Amino acid sequence: MRNKMRGRNLFKEDYAIIKNVRNFPKSKYRTKFEIVRDESLKFYTIISAPNNFSFIKNPEETIIFINSLEKCYLKKERVYVDIEKIDYLDYSAVTVLVSVMFSFKARNIKFNGNLPKNFELAKMLIDSEFFKFLGKAQTEKMEYTIGKENQIFTRANKEVNSELGLVVMEEATMTIWNEKRTCKGLQRTLLELMQNTNNHASVNQKGEKHWWLSVNHDKKNKKVSFIFVDYGVGIFESLKNKPEDNKWYGWFEKLKDKLTVGGNNEILKMLLEGEMHMTVTGKHFRGKGLPGIKQVLDREQISNLSIISNNVNANMKNNKYLKLKNQFSGTFVAWELNESNVNSKWIL
Repeated sequence: MRNKMRGRNLFKEDYAIIKNVRNFPKSKYRTKFEIVRDESLKFYTIISAPNNFSFIKNPEETIIFINSLEKCYLKKERVYVDIEKIDYLDYSAVTVLVSVMFSFKARNIKFNGNLPKNFELAKMLIDSEFFKFLGKAQTEKMEYTIGKENQIFTRANKEVNSELGLVVMEEATMTIWNEKRTCKGLQRTLLELMQNTNNHASVNQKGEKHWWLSVNHDKKNKKVSFIFVDYGVGIFESLKNKPEDNKWYGWFEKLKDKLTVGGNNEILKMLLEGEMHMTVTGKHFRGKGLPGIKQVLDREQISNLSIISNNVNANMKNNKYLKLKNQFSGTFVAWELNESNVNSKWIL
């Protein structure tokens, strides 16, 4: 559906209805709203999210959904995201959706949609401050709100924000241990991922130098979950496009004799274990990048590390590196911090 219309922010109107549900007769106002919405939809391409909307639990269907959005983005088509009937939603999906939406905003392409009928799922989306990103200009900085437990944020056009790691660590350790603790593995993971976003940057990248981080506190189970999204080209597409003066240039030719099958899942395992760095450069890796994060996991400084990039889904907890049927244009990393992880007394 091509786009020529007056813009209405249907996400926000749906949000207003749910927010004020106690003050208005729901059936009357929903019906009136739906009439306006249905008229507006003539000018949008409607894309429905999977019922199990989770990048972690349902990566294949969620990637198909994201890729459908990307096709519209490349055609500069307005998109209406239909998540009304979903029966599961988590922060992994919300974080990726925000990163895609930000790409649309960067090119002034209309991005709209509805909310889940399930009130708890709608509330989760609202509490994540998803609507804050709908209202922000593409160039504005997204600041971290101290004291808000579950949120998504970015530092737009910044390669590394070292101060953020300290604030996140302070709040995470308060949730887990009821006091401030030092978790060097958490800080290192955040810094390496921020830096990696810059390393993987491409001229044609959809969200150049923008990274997204979701921090979700679970006080009952004394753990904090993290989701980091670099929606751009992904690990393997980045490796393919290295210039001749880069240490990774010609990496596949140097590596192919060590590969059994040669799939990206096998390559990612070698990359994370440091074997790829040694083979390609002739030197041991210096604890940087993704191998450095795997090292943090092996030292039990973080838990439950998972990485999805291009066509690979790596679950380090189970030591499984699976090939996906569909390609994700970016890098998705999830991990946890809990009581079992290495920590020490708070040191400023």
